[in-house]
Amino acid sequence: MVDIVIVNWNSGSYLQKCVQSIFNGINENFVQKVFIIDNNSSDASLKNIFLNDKVQVIYNKENLGFAKACNQGFKISAAKYVLLLNPDVQLLQETIPQCISFMDQRNGIDILGCQLLNDQNEIAFSCSRFPSAGGIFRDSTGLSKIAPRLFKPGIIMRDWSHTESQFVDQIMGAFMFMRRTVFEKIGLFDERFFVYFEEVDFSKRLSKVGGKSFFTSEIKAIHSGEGTTGSVKGFRLFLNLKSRLQYAKKHFNSFGYASVWLTTFFIEPISRSFFLIASGRSKELRDLWQGYKYLTGFSKSKWM
Repeated sequence: MVDIVIVNWNSGSYLQKCVQSIFNGINENFVQKVFIIDNNSSDASLKNIFLNDKVQVIYNKENLGFAKACNQGFKISAAKYVLLLNPDVQLLQETIPQCISFMDQRNGIDILGCQLLNDQNEIAFSCSRFPSAGGIFRDSTGLSKIAPRLFKPGIIMRDWSHTESQFVDQIMGAFMFMRRTVFEKIGLFDERFFVYFEEVDFSKRLSKVGGKSFFTSEIKAIHSGEGTTGSVKGFRLFLNLKSRLQYAKKHFNSFGYASVWLTTFFIEPISRSFFLIASGRSKELRDLWQGYKYLTGFSKSKWM
């Protein structure tokens, strides 16, 4: 059986579609509980969700962040498997039983990721490499975009089609199908990460004790993407950069962290601006610089 943990923050109609997909087809037969952790949403995302004895909603009085909200669900789950699911993900009719069958036959795998399809039915990039100072530099300067054959993407595996199954460093937190035993091995998410990089840190800690993450292209789900933070791009950028710096400080040596810090504050704003202008997206410059205002402390975010 599986417990599903969903963290909600103003996800609109995505949450309703997500919960409906859980109780679609034969998925419901394999679900023990669905824990929806609401981080003080101000929209109507909880209004029309499907409720039954298997669904439990936990209301937080403030936005506690993604990692802490996930841990709320992990702590009260009791099933053999736990699925961390974004509200903008929809399961197909047999996604859950397929995951259970896969993991039951492969005891050496701790975390399973499936092939995620976007709303246009295209394969989305959902696996990443563990970050390194060099990899972050390649991504931040745009080298991995300009010449991906020469400069391999540092984090998200955009150079791999995701059409084959293989072991990977890290599975995207939008869909992480985990054995409950992983929490016994390494504990829960590090709550110092408000959002972003918490699953990277989790997978890194798991790998250090010999744990394995696997991506299968045989099992599929739909991931719309940006369902929660799509309307606040500057805020999202700030959170991503802040968490990346936290990750570098935790896992890199002093030189590596200094490199990431300098790249983040002095190189990346320029390269991002250049690519936005060159691609005809100059209107997004406002979001870019708003994110950096949050990061440097010149502007206070109302969400934190």
